[in-house]
Amino acid sequence: MSKKLSLLVPAVVLGFSANAFAWSSIALLGSSTHTKIAAKALSVTDLGQYPDMDYHSDGIKNGSTSEAGHEKIHNGGGKLKDWWDGADGRGTLKGGVLPNYTQLRIDDAYMNIGRMCHLTQDQAVPAHAAHIPHSIVVKLPSDGVEKYVKSDTTFGEIPLVAADKLPYEYYQALQNDTRSHLPEWISPVTGKPFWTEAEDGGRFRDVTLGPIGSYGTGVDTFLQSAQQNLKAGGLSAREILYRQLGMAAGYTRALIESASKTLPPLVSGFAVYPNVLAPGHKAEIAFTALENRTRHVKYSVTISPKDGQPVAAFTGDVSLDKPRPSFNNTGDNAPAVKPADESLFNRRVTIKWDGTVAGRQLPEGTYTVQVQLTDDDGNTVPDSVNADDTHDNDTLRVLSVVSTEPEDMALSFN
Repeated sequence: MSKKLSLLVPAVVLGFSANAFAWSSIALLGSSTHTKIAAKALSVTDLGQYPDMDYHSDGIKNGSTSEAGHEKIHNGGGKLKDWWDGADGRGTLKGGVLPNYTQLRIDDAYMNIGRMCHLTQDQAVPAHAAHIPHSIVVKLPSDGVEKYVKSDTTFGEIPLVAADKLPYEYYQALQNDTRSHLPEWISPVTGKPFWTEAEDGGRFRDVTLGPIGSYGTGVDTFLQSAQQNLKAGGLSAREILYRQLGMAAGYTRALIESASKTLPPLVSGFAVYPNVLAPGHKAEIAFTALENRTRHVKYSVTISPKDGQPVAAFTGDVSLDKPRPSFNNTGDNAPAVKPADESLFNRRVTIKWDGTVAGRQLPEGTYTVQVQLTDDDGNTVPDSVNADDTHDNDTLRVLSVVSTEPEDMALSFN
């Protein structure tokens, strides 16, 4: 063993000795159970309605395998709203979902949606939903569910969970469902529930960040019961596992459908040229409309005088094209981040404008030109795009209107 490897192994083993690795998610060879759950969820999703999840399926599956999302290594869960919003600033978040998405780092956004799927899938594991410490390597006993699933990944009925919640809300909903069944899943070996919540564990809140639960009599008897297919309070131990795998897939499907419907449209490369408009001249207003789920958006352009109310200049509809991969998107010259038009439906819009609103010429002054998009799910471009460090996603530009044409009229993009 090399010196570098000998230093790495203890750190890896230490990381494994925690209750964070649900569904036996560490896959040194082949797919992890989390990957299989994500793949199953995608297989029962209408990808014609959610084409971005088809296009980014690898990111969803790879993110599902990642263990980076846990709040702390000794906790079985995490704060999914922070993952969606990118609110807590942890390096493992890589900016969460929305900040990456709105700043046009599209692949990172979908990877983080996959990580949200991982944490949600964990909540179908009873030991996670009850916050029972366990391990897959050392220090703590391994969990019987996680041991057995290595040899039998059979999905029970996959529930049709409505995609009517926000993406980060399915974590708690699945945890609530799992916890509601813990008292009825009785070990035929001990006559006690396989998994028991802590007495002061609150209902309908994230128990994985709260008091610690326990195996029914302090001993995990699930593996023995599953191997022998013993009855366990109406369901056999195997049937409990199959049910929970089905639940994990159903809630994963709802999460990715919700995420697809919730992501907003975006603007890229917005420009007004020239940025000084004189009588008799026209300005070119141009932008690329971007959308993840449907091939249609509505746009509006408003003109706002300094310290005045915005005035709608014009509106329209845009039919979008499928993503068009760049000619050189493979090999050594591949960009570190795909351009947005390689990942999202898109269309370049160009409007020639003579400086009139409602048939009247704008008076001399400084104006803000803003473009706004609305997708078929009712989402609009968030204001945050104008406050971040990314310039290409801005929706605001400044335009000066003059009454006479100056000799050195500034013709430039902004």
